[in-house]
Amino acid sequence: MTMRRTAARWLVACVAVWSISARLVADNAGFALAPKGAVFALDARGAADLFVDGQGAVVRPVLEAIAGAQVLKTFDVLAQRSGAVPERAARDVFGGRVAFFVPEGGDATRWMLALEADDARCQRVLAMFGARMTSPGRFEAPGEAMSMRRAGGWLLLSPTAPEVQGALDLAQSRIAQEDPARSLLGDPAIQELLALDGSVRMFVRHDAPLGGATLVSASRRDGAIAAEIRGRYEAPLPVLGTTRARLDTHLVRAFEDRAVMVLASPADGKPGVADAFWLTLVPELSPSPAMRANLAGERVLAVGRCAKHPMPALAFAWRVEDADQARSDQEHFMRAVCCGLGRAVEAPSSAAAAEAAVVSVSSELPPAAGPAPTKCEALGPFFDRYLGSTFKLGASMLCWSTVPTPCGGWQVYSSDPEWLATVAERLSGSSCSDDPRPEAGGVGFCDGPRAASLLRRWMPLAAGGADDRVSHGIEALSKAMERLGRVRFEFEMPTALTLRARVEIEPLASLAPKRLPSPKAVRDASDDARR
Repeated sequence: MTMRRTAARWLVACVAVWSISARLVADNAGFALAPKGAVFALDARGAADLFVDGQGAVVRPVLEAIAGAQVLKTFDVLAQRSGAVPERAARDVFGGRVAFFVPEGGDATRWMLALEADDARCQRVLAMFGARMTSPGRFEAPGEAMSMRRAGGWLLLSPTAPEVQGALDLAQSRIAQEDPARSLLGDPAIQELLALDGSVRMFVRHDAPLGGATLVSASRRDGAIAAEIRGRYEAPLPVLGTTRARLDTHLVRAFEDRAVMVLASPADGKPGVADAFWLTLVPELSPSPAMRANLAGERVLAVGRCAKHPMPALAFAWRVEDADQARSDQEHFMRAVCCGLGRAVEAPSSAAAAEAAVVSVSSELPPAAGPAPTKCEALGPFFDRYLGSTFKLGASMLCWSTVPTPCGGWQVYSSDPEWLATVAERLSGSSCSDDPRPEAGGVGFCDGPRAASLLRRWMPLAAGGADDRVSHGIEALSKAMERLGRVRFEFEMPTALTLRARVEIEPLASLAPKRLPSPKAVRDASDDARR
């Protein structure tokens, strides 16, 4: 009898432990809610933490940049209707765990939001939406055109539509079973996402030709948002490569006070697939074996602003082992390139004139940067002929210099002599740090407000008028980048079809929404207009 009681107690204890562990480890209801073909899904287990101590100011601009300002319009209305500050309204709506998904082929009327909350929090949310009960566990919010369902500790919300009740029923059944055969849990990429440690996890499925999916896991960290990104695709990304190298993050940080964007990446001097078009026009762009042998494996792209022109200023710098050899190689290389540019723009007989157009530039460089650079005037006409004058690149000039440093040097090329001088100065003073160098496919940063200012200033197709779609797109991109603030990133591609990245976002915008006008103010404005 005693042995039976002991065995029974052990069995009960094991079942209890197993049940608790299953709830803590295998609770994947956030993605079980989403159907198998969902194109977007989000599971936020600690969303409320992002709003404490004023950190809503971090979250809102990121949401606006990614999803658009209109997405938060209803949230702002609810906050004002409830008489609460945005942070308080956000905690009421997003307190606890939140899940969201868009099914395959989803549009503005097909999405679902789920809040895991106790009865008290559910009541606050229902009251905020002005919802009324239609039957036990079922609610309608006519003012917001939303249907709601209370199910298994969750409040499900979806736009009212003919098929919404069936969709709510299916989502409710997926919560209880976590069935991978019918839910997004059956997608292999989700298993990798579940292993990432973040308070907010997101799944995005891509259409052809890229295909596959991108996974994001994000958390708040020291006033910023830190995110881990994983990508599994069906086609190679068109720009990134699989090469890795030890990259100088100290050098990247040296540009943060001035540049719009900086990217350090591995480089061996071999022309890539993206270079084929330019090499056809100017074969001289292919470097000699001697130049390639002197490269130290790192390239830096720095984007800045021209003082005299609206176009962006670009600079490419290749780290070299021997600055003296690099200077000699660069001189011969660029005379041939300038001659090739002139040949591509004009008749072959003008090649000699193009070579003669290589002149000295009077830009001031730091003493360590070596002799004054030279420039080639043929770059602007070359861009106008092959890219079109609408991009306003005709004022570009190809200028270059070799920058010696105590640990080697750099070959630098730029489209603007003043930007060349700035980049050469940074390279001269910041290239020999002893800081650890991570092995990656690329490291860099982008300053959102500077990028937005540059885009608005450049606006290549602004002449298209107020209804020009490209101009509207550039303006929308400018607003998004401005809200994001400063973005630092590091990435690698283990294979041509996979991506791993770490991103840190320091937003600059405020959480406080623009106050909506009161009814009295609207009436007064209408009366003034009639007068």
